[in-house]
Amino acid sequence: MPTPPLSAAVRWCTALLCLVVALSGCQRATPEPAYKYDDRDLFKALPQLQLTAGPDTLAVHALQQAKADGSHLFLLLGEPSVPNNGDALLMQHLASANPSSAVWFIDTPDALFMERDRVAMRNHSGDFVAPLLAEAGKQFASITLITMDVASVPLLRGLRQWQTQASEAERAKLAHVVLLYPSLYVNTPVAGRERVLFPIARQTALPITVVQPELGAQANTIDETLAALRDGGSLVRLERVAATTDGIYKYDNIRAMSAHTAQLLTDADKTMREERRSKGFQMAQLPPYDASTEPQSTIAAGLVPVDGVNLQDIRLAGIDGKEVDLKRDHAGKALLVTFWATWCPHCVEEIPSMNRALAQMDKERFAIVSCRTKTPTPS
Repeated sequence: MPTPPLSAAVRWCTALLCLVVALSGCQRATPEPAYKYDDRDLFKALPQLQLTAGPDTLAVHALQQAKADGSHLFLLLGEPSVPNNGDALLMQHLASANPSSAVWFIDTPDALFMERDRVAMRNHSGDFVAPLLAEAGKQFASITLITMDVASVPLLRGLRQWQTQASEAERAKLAHVVLLYPSLYVNTPVAGRERVLFPIARQTALPITVVQPELGAQANTIDETLAALRDGGSLVRLERVAATTDGIYKYDNIRAMSAHTAQLLTDADKTMREERRSKGFQMAQLPPYDASTEPQSTIAAGLVPVDGVNLQDIRLAGIDGKEVDLKRDHAGKALLVTFWATWCPHCVEEIPSMNRALAQMDKERFAIVSCRTKTPTPS
């Protein structure tokens, strides 16, 4: 005897019961905690090795995913800032995306007993690079060098020294150089002063990818850097990263941005290899270059008068809800207007020093207006 069809109400109740049973077996996922700029537990837990490079023994944080013979090395050289969990996550994501490669990180200031200072980093000769590449070249078939910000300056100097002495076989092992948001200026560009690039920017002939955040400090001047690198004979590619600022994977949304940056680096490495093959780009053995003739970076200080510039009418909303009129409220004063964000650690760190400076200044002659900004970042 055929089974009578279920009524609509019965079918609806049955479906609802199945849904309840299914949901009862699910556990709500606990979101992973967001890392902060000062979090370093993951980085400190990374395996370490000691690498003898010329007269120096360098501490290397290493993720080795494959045997060294015949494999590729991603070698990251740190900037003046203390490494954080963003660096560790980037290494892990790079290793995961490139299982036949090793990933190394050298905390450059710590390894070279340098001050964690941007001026000191800009003025370093880069003499550690050639012995470092020579040693890494003994272990790996190919190498991608990655660095960032002002650490790009000593890296380029060191690579120029290396190119004067490396053999053709040794030069062939350097697959790619990645400069993340590079700052190749002698000093931080200051309003009213001419921007000056270090001459080394025009003295290298390398396969270079420049990664420039859309909202970074060099966003409006990066074409000047690219032109200088190309003048020196480098094969240069530019990767712009939308809606991000300098630091990319180290500051805001460390988890998401480290994965994003690792994939960007992986794709850029493949693209550069293909471009080198298609254009037949080979690194030449360059003649010696006297880096001692380069200018020295200094700490920018003092005010530079600029004629013919008048302050615009700028009105802002204060935290108390009242309007702040820069012309009206601060007429006749030297006025410092700063823009900062909670996701920018350097901005937050400098606020106490600005408050201390303001407390010592004549408030009839000097004022500071601090403006907090909001910037979207990729999810």
